Amino acid sequence: MKPFTVAIAALSALALILVGNMPEVGGVALVQAQERAAPVRIDLPPDGSATPVLTIATPRGNVAYSIAQLEALGMYRVRTATFWPGDDGVYEGPLLADVLQHAGLGDAAAVKVTAVDEFSAIMPREDWSRWPVILATRREGRPMTARSKGPLRIIYPRDMSPVLEEPVYRLRWIWLVQRIEQSGRLPAGG
Repeated sequence: MKPFTVAIAALSALALILVGNMPEVGGVALVQAQERAAPVRIDLPPDGSATPVLTIATPRGNVAYSIAQLEALGMYRVRTATFWPGDDGVYEGPLLADVLQHAGLGDAAAVKVTAVDEFSAIMPREDWSRWPVILATRREGRPMTARSKGPLRIIYPRDMSPVLEEPVYRLRWIWLVQRIEQSGRLPAGG
C-alpha cells in the first residue's frame, strides 16, 4: 500500500472512532453497531404456550392472545440499549404494528398499554408507524418471566436514532404488558 492510501485509511478509521460509530478499531465493531440499529426478521418457531397473556380491547370486543399466537405473527430481533442498567441486550417478538393490525387497531390514533400493576402509557400511532417497536416475548432467545419484566414488554429500537433517547419515550417502555386498548387521546409531549 502506498503511504498516502494508508494515511487516508487511518484517518477514516480515526474519524469513525471520534464520532462514535465504531467503539473500537476493527470490522467487528462496525458490524456490532449495525446489528444494534433496526430489528431484523428472524425465523423462530412460536413458543408452544396457548395460555392467553394479552387482551386487546377493540371496537368489536376483547381479543385474547397467547405467546404462541403473538409469535406466529412474525418474529423480529433487535439488539438495543435501554434506559435501565443491566437491561441492554437482545429482544425478540412481533412488531407492535403487526399485532395492532391483526387485532384491528392498526389505524388507531393512539393506544393505551397497561401493565399487570396497572401502570399505563399512551402510545401514538406515530410510534409504531415510524419505528419498528417490538412487543417482546423473549430476551436473548428465552421466554421472559415476570422476574425478567415479561412475559410481554414494549421495546423501542433505541439505537436507531437519538430521538428515541428523549425522555418522552422512556415511559412508553412498558413491561409486564397485559392489555392494549384504543385511546381517545394523544400523549403529552408527542
